[in-house]
Parts: sequence; structure tokens; C-alpha cells
Amino acid sequence: MKLSLITRSPDIETMIATSMLTTTSGAMPSTLYNRLKAKPEKVADIVGRVEVQHGNILEHNRLVWKLEAERDEILDIMLRSKFFNITEAGPETWVLSCNLRTVAEYHQLHPDTFSRQLIESIKKAAPHVYGFIKGDKE
Repeated sequence: MKLSLITRSPDIETMIATSMLTTTSGAMPSTLYNRLKAKPEKVADIVGRVEVQHGNILEHNRLVWKLEAERDEILDIMLRSKFFNITEAGPETWVLSCNLRTVAEYHQLHPDTFSRQLIESIKKAAPHVYGFIKGDKE
């Protein structure tokens, strides 16, 4: 099985930080987003406080991968989580998409080879969320 991140929502961690702040701030989400976009250090601080039990803040994004796998491996993934969207793109080639909540929850429940590939694939797109999911943020 081989997994490659193809594309993702822009500014994933800024969007997550915005989502976190909307519960405690009276400011409009667009105002919060624009303020955070200008202050990446603030985004890192806020996202560093992510908690999986508030998983809805991890839903404001989309990630898309190319997955090279056999049909049985795909079926296993589909049976383990209904939140992956999987489309056949060719012989043993699939397009898989989900949000970071699905990645985090799948990794917690199924720390297998596929899960580890998912986590490693988000390292660049969402480094602070990556550290949290991986266990670097305790």
C-alpha cells in the first residue's frame, strides 16, 4: 500500500485556530481568520491546544490522496471508517479523501501501516496537528 497526498484545503491550521476561537470570541469568523492569517505564531499557539474530544474543529478542511492498494485493502479501510471517501481511479489506484478529524480518529482506533502513512502525509500540511496526533503534544 502506498499513499501520497495530492492536495488539501489551504491554511488548514489557520482554519482550525479560527474554529477554536469562534467559541470564545465575539468577533466574526472572517475577522478572526484574517487576524490569524497575519500571525502564524498565534496559530501555532492555538492549534497546540487541540483536543480530539472536540473533533469538530478538525473538520474544517479536506485532504485528498492517491492510494495504491489492492481491493481487499480498500475494503478493510472502508469497513473501519465510513468517513473516508474512496473512488477507484484505475487498477489498484484509488482517490481517497477525508478531513483531519477522520485521520485523528482512525489513527486512535487503528494504529496500523495505513494509519501511519496518513499521519506522515499531513506533517507538512498541518505540522502542529501532526505533532498532536502523533503524540508529540501531551
